[in-house]
Amino acid sequence: MKIRKLRRARGSTMVTTLIMGGLATITGVAYLDIATQDLRTAAARVREVSAQNLAEGGLNAITQDIWRQFKINQRFDAIHSALNGASPTNPRWVRTGVFAGIGNYTTSVIGYAQPDSYTRRITVRSVGWIDRNGNGQLDAHEPRQVIDQTFDLVLTRSAVFDYAYFVNNYGWMYGFSGEQLVMNGDSRSNGDFEFRYGSGGPPVFNGSIIASPNEKLSPRAEGRIILPGGSQTPRQWTNTEYNTRQLTNPWMRQAYSSALHGAFGSSTFNLWRDYLYNAQGQMVNGSPFGAVLADVNGTRNFSNQTLDNRPTSELILPDLNDLNHYIQLSQTWRNPKATYSDGLPNPNYNQPARIEVWDPNQNRYVRVDTNGVINGSVALIGYQNHPIRIHGPITVTQDVVIRGYVEGQGTIYAGRNVHIVGDVVYKNPPDFRGSVLDTVISTNERRDALGLAARGSVMMGNTKRFGDPYPLRYMTPPFTRGRYDENGNWIPPFDARQIDSTGRMRYQSAYGDAGQNEIERLSQQIDINQDGVISTDERGISRIDAIMFTNFVGGGNLATDGLGLTVNGAIIAKDEAMVLYSLPLRFNYDWRIRERSLDDQPLINIELPRVASVIRLAWQKTR
Repeated sequence: MKIRKLRRARGSTMVTTLIMGGLATITGVAYLDIATQDLRTAAARVREVSAQNLAEGGLNAITQDIWRQFKINQRFDAIHSALNGASPTNPRWVRTGVFAGIGNYTTSVIGYAQPDSYTRRITVRSVGWIDRNGNGQLDAHEPRQVIDQTFDLVLTRSAVFDYAYFVNNYGWMYGFSGEQLVMNGDSRSNGDFEFRYGSGGPPVFNGSIIASPNEKLSPRAEGRIILPGGSQTPRQWTNTEYNTRQLTNPWMRQAYSSALHGAFGSSTFNLWRDYLYNAQGQMVNGSPFGAVLADVNGTRNFSNQTLDNRPTSELILPDLNDLNHYIQLSQTWRNPKATYSDGLPNPNYNQPARIEVWDPNQNRYVRVDTNGVINGSVALIGYQNHPIRIHGPITVTQDVVIRGYVEGQGTIYAGRNVHIVGDVVYKNPPDFRGSVLDTVISTNERRDALGLAARGSVMMGNTKRFGDPYPLRYMTPPFTRGRYDENGNWIPPFDARQIDSTGRMRYQSAYGDAGQNEIERLSQQIDINQDGVISTDERGISRIDAIMFTNFVGGGNLATDGLGLTVNGAIIAKDEAMVLYSLPLRFNYDWRIRERSLDDQPLINIELPRVASVIRLAWQKTR
């Protein structure tokens, strides 16, 4: 009995072992199958990610290539020629590339449209694939990813026009003390910004001061605000003091008041925000509001309290080299504003560009342009009772000599220099006072506005009296700076003493000294006859109502008549060389030209120079 029972137990154990072994085998096979499937899935995922990265690499390569050319040229001509007609069946701008050991990409433009005169919409398709057989071609069995991206290239109003004072190469304020200099507006440099105070201490800056690093300058700029003693900031007026001063200065933007302009972040505040001064800079909704100091070390208020640690970056400066673009703009421009912001019709809607001056000999206005263009040079003299009348963008192929009263809205583009030989004064200037924003806007939307944009330089004063050191020392190297362009090409520093194609030095008028003296004499004689003002040959420049922009130098001998200088508007230049012979110097920023966002036009669009920008609209994997 005992032997028979033992055999049955041993047989049961064997069966159990066989069953367990079978289960283990099945489990092992299933595990291997699952593990193998996981490996296959992981490998497929790696191939998918690799192919997507290749496609994205192609997108980055082609968009950077297109953007670089557009950024340098700041025109659509070359882009249009290369991309017009692009479609999925007719790809343009085809580019290929290889990432060694990973795979390949092919990318091209498959869509091109023109939503408006300032925008080009581009769709790019990029295919990234694993080139398994190494033949450099996409074969049917090879892993791939396809990505489409749409973006806009846009000529936008440049942010440099958000500043009363903007200098590309080197910002400087030397020798001013106290209220000898009052800056009612923001100031910026695409490089270092240096202050050297006079014996009376810091001047007054009622606005932000910004410097930025600039690798393109030679020597490179670290992007620092350089203050005496390392930390002695300029003076500021408190909001209360500022408001008191604004009562008698209609050009000053308003000081922030929560009672009038709303609490920070409110809808009322957001409407007023970009038109206000606030002595205490602070962060509101992620960006600075009020007067701040910003440079490579970040952003701080005038009390040296850090608001943001991020360094600043340079702004792109418009380039006026392509004069043909502005000739075409002047010839084809029509006033686009059908109604004003208050709903009333604009009587100048759809009217072409034009400029008229009073001819005392004929006792009437004469139009001096042909379809918005003046070939050669022109002298524009405006009298108090008969101001220069401008409408829209006007292009002058050589020099513009200007002084006197101006009426209307527009920008004068000079193919060479703009020479300001006397005061430039609006017949109907703006007035930024008032408690109702809609009223402030509707009033100032119709007031005079002038842009003076020079492909060469903006020279102020009689150039026959220019000498060394003043102002030529600040119009020649080493004070002027050389730089590299986007392609690494060297651009030498401006030298006012160089002879250009006119046979004259670059700071001189194409009219010549004798001609400019005659212009001054004539305009002074008219001042006596019509304005009741007795003038002499030594009368200087004490007021400029204009937005001044130059490809090179903005400067000259100013306030030589002992009256100081007031600039109502802005000066934007690569190099600045303004030499004051009398004080004070006052800047009042004209916020009507400020563009708050890409879809919010400035209150007055006088067709100031635009700059290249890019906006990404859509990104998707198509398969």
